[in-house]
Formats: sequence, C-alpha cells, structure tokens
Amino acid sequence: MKKIAIIILSISFFLTQSLRAEVKPYAFGDIKYFDYGVSKSDLQTLNTQIVALGYSSSTTSTDNDGFGFELGFGIDLTKNFAVEASYVDLGTLTIKNTTTGPVTNNTLDISGNSFAFAGVAKFGDDEKNYFFGRAGIHSWDLDGKLTTGLGSANFSYGTGEDYFVGIGYRGEMFRVGYDYYKIDDGDISSLSVGLIHNF
Repeated sequence: MKKIAIIILSISFFLTQSLRAEVKPYAFGDIKYFDYGVSKSDLQTLNTQIVALGYSSSTTSTDNDGFGFELGFGIDLTKNFAVEASYVDLGTLTIKNTTTGPVTNNTLDISGNSFAFAGVAKFGDDEKNYFFGRAGIHSWDLDGKLTTGLGSANFSYGTGEDYFVGIGYRGEMFRVGYDYYKIDDGDISSLSVGLIHNF
C-alpha cells in the first residue's frame, strides 16, 4: 500500500510540474552493476548457524554481485535542481551452500525491486553536461528462492522504505553514476551507465 501511495504522489507531482512552461522533462534508462555487501563474516555467521542445526560442517560462498536496471523520469525544475522518479530492478544475489553430515547442496537466490523518488543537485554551468548528486527515498521489496535436494521454496524477505544517495556525471544523451541504497540493516551499492532522452 505504501508503494502505491508513493507512486501516486510521484506521478501527481510530475504531472503538476509538467504544466509549467519552464520545466524540462526527461526519461532515462540505466544498466546497473550491484555489489550486495555480503562480507566473509556474514557467510561465517551463516555457516555457524547451519552447523548448530545438527550438520557436521557448512561451506557458503557467493559472487556478491549482480546486474539490474533503472527506468525513470525526471524534470529539470531549474538550472541547478531536478526531481526524479524511477523503478529499480535490484538484480539477484546468489548464495551457494554445501553441508556434510548429511551432504546437501543448497542455493539461495535473493531478488528484489524498488520504487525511488529523489531530488537532484546539478553542478556546473553547462545545462547538458554536468556532475550531479541525488538523494531520496526508495520503497523496496525482496523475495527469496531456496533450492535444495528435496525441492525448492519461494518466500518473501519483506518490504520497507529507506534512503538512497548517488553521484554521477550527465552528458547530453548519457549518464554514469554510483548509488548507495540502504535496505533495513544492510545496504546495496551500484555502478551504472545509461541513456537520457530530453523531451
């Protein structure tokens, strides 16, 4: 319900602002490379908890990265400030686990998405080529799929609202950037490159 409210408010704001002659709307699409922030200590904690269930040993690994994308709209309100609303595919984190006593091979896939709304500060004198910083809130939703030798199960990790921040550079038709997303007690960061279309 909260995500729907955020979407409605974002769309209403954008439509209201678009009625002003001085605003300049744009659309963007980014490919994002994510770092999910899973540390070796996190994996060791997981192994310890699995062994406590009665297994002889547990080994867990992850590549700790994945690909996703962001699609959104923005409005240049002034020369130095814009607002953006977007949908973010957070990609998939894959964690592999092997146990002995008994032997099992397990895979956990965690995927998610987010709806984001941000203010964008632009730095520089050129209206089409500049550095920028953005900050706002995002409403996220994470789901998991656990696959074992006995079958698989889907479940929800939950939803929430947290902040995110980013920095980048925008050219006339492209942009590159780095974003940091807070998610509950954890975080996800990303490097991105994408295209922009000015209306």
